[in-house]
Amino acid sequence: MPAFDRVTLALTVAATVLAAPGAAAAAGQDRSVRAMSDAYEAAVLKAIERRRVNRGRSGLQPSACVDGLAEARSRRMAVRDEMVHYAGLGKVFGRCGGSRVGEIIARGAGFRDPAAVVRAWMDSPSHHAVIVQPAYRQAAVGAWRDDDGVVFVSVIFRAP
Repeated sequence: MPAFDRVTLALTVAATVLAAPGAAAAAGQDRSVRAMSDAYEAAVLKAIERRRVNRGRSGLQPSACVDGLAEARSRRMAVRDEMVHYAGLGKVFGRCGGSRVGEIIARGAGFRDPAAVVRAWMDSPSHHAVIVQPAYRQAAVGAWRDDDGVVFVSVIFRAP
């Protein structure tokens, strides 16, 4: 597991019962962060989709509704320099509908390459399971980086 030596990965799969949104710490709120390019986010989604299709799963449609939440999620992690799952995944149901949502997140300097973050997720059995979950039909990627080059990525998946 060489990718895990330098990075931290976390996973949440949320079904119809979700935890209530929690209050996040205010530390680091003034950190300067920048959005990764749309091309970077599209490359992450394309790499995830390739893995799904290669395993006999359907492709994923981008979702503008879910995208706004993924962007906000990854930006918040970057601004606060934190690696925590989104307790507010219930917003996906409220705003976008659906029967199931899930999130995978990553933080690391080695993730400036979109393929690297997807490889790390695929090397983790729990992340792999989320990526190839047959129920998911839509996904969106949010990615931001801090001034040190550390990239924060959130992928939110949605099932109709």
